[in-house]
Amino acid sequence: MPQPSYAYACARLSALNKRLIEPQTIQRMLDGSASDAMRALSDVRYGNLSDATEADTERMIEREMTDAMQEVKELSPAPAITDLFLLRADVQNLKVLLKSRLLNQSEAAFTPGGLFDRETLTAMVKDRQYAALPKTLCDAMIALEKRLEIRVEPQTISIALDRAYLAHALKQSERHPVFSQYFRSLADFDNVLTFLRLRAMGASIETLDEVILPEGGVKYRDLYNAYELSFDSLNKILGESVCAEALLSGLNAMQRTGNISEVEKARDNYLVSLLSEHKYESETIYPIVGYYLAKEREGRAVRLIITGKRNGLPDSVIRERLVKLYGER
Repeated sequence: MPQPSYAYACARLSALNKRLIEPQTIQRMLDGSASDAMRALSDVRYGNLSDATEADTERMIEREMTDAMQEVKELSPAPAITDLFLLRADVQNLKVLLKSRLLNQSEAAFTPGGLFDRETLTAMVKDRQYAALPKTLCDAMIALEKRLEIRVEPQTISIALDRAYLAHALKQSERHPVFSQYFRSLADFDNVLTFLRLRAMGASIETLDEVILPEGGVKYRDLYNAYELSFDSLNKILGESVCAEALLSGLNAMQRTGNISEVEKARDNYLVSLLSEHKYESETIYPIVGYYLAKEREGRAVRLIITGKRNGLPDSVIRERLVKLYGER
């Protein structure tokens, strides 16, 4: 197998990017029925399943994401960076597997594309052995296991692992300005989203301390102080965020529509734009990470369209929920 190098990765990515689903294919999927959408996927060989039906959607996405993970691991000359993005799937799987064990559920959904396969992660959770994980996540899992021995609290699992993952990612990306900006922006968006959801629920201000993630640029104390003030007070504390403009854009759209998903969409579009700007740089790690993010978005778009069509969602609603594809302006 060739040694990872940017020259080799650039040549390989040129071919891989041509296989990404193009906007016109997404439009074709949106314009027709669920069966029409499946035919569009078959035409571009998505998932490489012959005679695939709507019931095969998740299997198709899993095959695509597993292949993408293998390509990234093979191509990356900087695994310390690319592993940060692959690790997100593992964190999601750890959440699901741990909750399934606590609730005595035999089957657990699996998110493909991570560093570890289903069998390895299942064995980790079953045996309570987490040494193969990055230290921050390993420590978080050990602490969770100790806490869960005293009291079964499935609701604490997600926040503990999200905190550990983001702390790890922020630390590992410190010397890489674009990736540092990516994870700091992710922290700011997710903390603002948490702030908004808790306020909408009427939760007490103390709840914010229990669920907040590591800081990006927006300070804990500022969020805490703005919690019981007017909505305008939130806008005033976002200036220190590296993604202040995108955050404010999402908040303004939310105020117009009353839908918090506007902030989520602004987050997703902003994060992919950070890598899209570097898509054609041949001597950096950015195009490799961008390719993996593109495959993630591709899978989400496929799932949203097929599921929406099957459940009779209006095309306007499906289209509204779609975010930009990698490289799209």
